[in-house]
Amino acid sequence: MLEVLSTINDVFEIAFHVFLFILFYQSLKKCFLKEGESKGKLFFLSLVTNPLLVFAIMVIATGGMMFAVIALQKGISLKDFSVVGYFNAVVNDADLSSALVLIAIIIFILVIISISYLVGKRLKAYNKSLVTFVYLMFSVIVIVYDDRSSMISADTGGLISFLSNISNIVYFSGLLLLYFFIMHALARLSDKTRSINWKLFLIPPIAFSLIYGVFDFYTYAYCSEDANVVVQILSFVILILFIWAFYVIIKNIKATNDAQESKEEVKTLSVEVMEALAHTIDAKDEYTRGHSVRVAKYSRMLAERLGLSSEDSENVYYMALLHDIGKIGVPNEIINNPSKLTDEEYTVIKTHPGVGSEILAEIKSRPDLVVGARWHHERYDGKGYPDGKKGEDIPFFARIIAVADSYDAMTSNRSYRKYLPQDKVRSEIENNAGTQFDPKVAKTMLELMDEDKDYTMHE
Repeated sequence: MLEVLSTINDVFEIAFHVFLFILFYQSLKKCFLKEGESKGKLFFLSLVTNPLLVFAIMVIATGGMMFAVIALQKGISLKDFSVVGYFNAVVNDADLSSALVLIAIIIFILVIISISYLVGKRLKAYNKSLVTFVYLMFSVIVIVYDDRSSMISADTGGLISFLSNISNIVYFSGLLLLYFFIMHALARLSDKTRSINWKLFLIPPIAFSLIYGVFDFYTYAYCSEDANVVVQILSFVILILFIWAFYVIIKNIKATNDAQESKEEVKTLSVEVMEALAHTIDAKDEYTRGHSVRVAKYSRMLAERLGLSSEDSENVYYMALLHDIGKIGVPNEIINNPSKLTDEEYTVIKTHPGVGSEILAEIKSRPDLVVGARWHHERYDGKGYPDGKKGEDIPFFARIIAVADSYDAMTSNRSYRKYLPQDKVRSEIENNAGTQFDPKVAKTMLELMDEDKDYTMHE
């Protein structure tokens, strides 16, 4: 019976290592292989860089390093070398050996990080830290499983052999959990550039590997074998908690990013709708096509130069896009009148801020849009319309749009004139600072004009 259990255990171990190779390859393929890339090349790449192979090389290297150090200290020659003697020397010098184990694990982690970075670069992964995360998680499985395997196999008792087979099944389950929970979720997270906190993904498995390696060695060297088994069981429990925690984290990151992408899509759609509406309004006048978009662009430039946040600068842009929406209620013959407006016609024109604010007031989700439409014709000296607001009583965003609106009016072609020379426009803005325009905004507009050496800011 003991022989049968031992054979089953050996078969399980071989199957586990083969299975780990396969799932590692499948993880890289599922998460990072782009369409058109060779699966054969990836299989070879995953084979030669597999954490299991790297770990085996590190074990051999560490064993050689340990023997070299102990041989120098104890005066052991190669002809006197024996596995039992060497093993006893290691156990009897646990402090030295644990230091070497820690160094070996650190080197192993550094090698894994280096290899995974190169693999991520080869695969052109959007986020190379996620490739490293895959390598580290499989490395943790390798470290814990191989250590468990070597410790349990040292005992030939029937009970231990039976428990070894049970643990094989448990670790198979852990490997499946890693693949089906984390790797499947990660595949949906790694398909494009996303906001990823690399520390969140890399530090826990690195810390686990370091702590486990040293703690496990100390318990085996100083305590009973039973104590070491307890450590390994607890480590597996922690590993399962890791898998579950990362599954939740990845799902939450994906949900957050999806929500952000949806928000950006809605925002893009809203801007496109507003720009289309602005073009429709401007189309009423053949001489002001593109006016609203240009005013919006100038308003955003002013807002950014004035030190407003990116969010406020975007809000000014949206307000300016729809500042003339009220002209939709002005008859075309008045808007397209090439001659000087009569008093009656001018009175009709002056209704467009009020009409615009009434239209935009219906957009309950963006009540701020009303600001630009209603008050862009107010003057700093209080002689504007429709409310005769003065100075600081005029909303700041409306004061910005007022300057941008006047600037575009002077730098655009009209039926009765071509756009004005830059020096003439500059003079008008400078002379009307403090009367028609907010002096601070006017000064900022002059700064932008001074930087526009080639006078590109015109229709």
